[in-house]
Amino acid sequence: MDPLLLLRESLVLVHLVGFALLLGGWTAQAVRRVHLTTTLIRTGLGIMIGSGLLLAIPFPAGIHLDYLKLGVKLAVALGIGAMFGVVITREKAGRPTDAGFWAIGVLAVLNAGIAIFWHGA
Repeated sequence: MDPLLLLRESLVLVHLVGFALLLGGWTAQAVRRVHLTTTLIRTGLGIMIGSGLLLAIPFPAGIHLDYLKLGVKLAVALGIGAMFGVVITREKAGRPTDAGFWAIGVLAVLNAGIAIFWHGA
């Protein structure tokens, strides 16, 4: 196997692990009805964004990337990060975090949906 292709596939795995941390941690909090963010959820987002940016590099040669799709996915991921900011600020102020917390979950699923269902022309 080509070493660059192996590296790319490894990055896809890391990206999926980041998503699993984000959505799995969020789901655990939702099931417990504790609408707070955790280090696990925030770490998942960081891993997802970092590995996603590395996956946007066109390697190995011949890999076709849909930069519009990647841009939309990055915007959604940054929206998740913004919602973290809202939720964390509201947590510290002792105010309800429900709307922002649910937005994080919806945006995480939206990002996965974009990855799966968006097929470029």
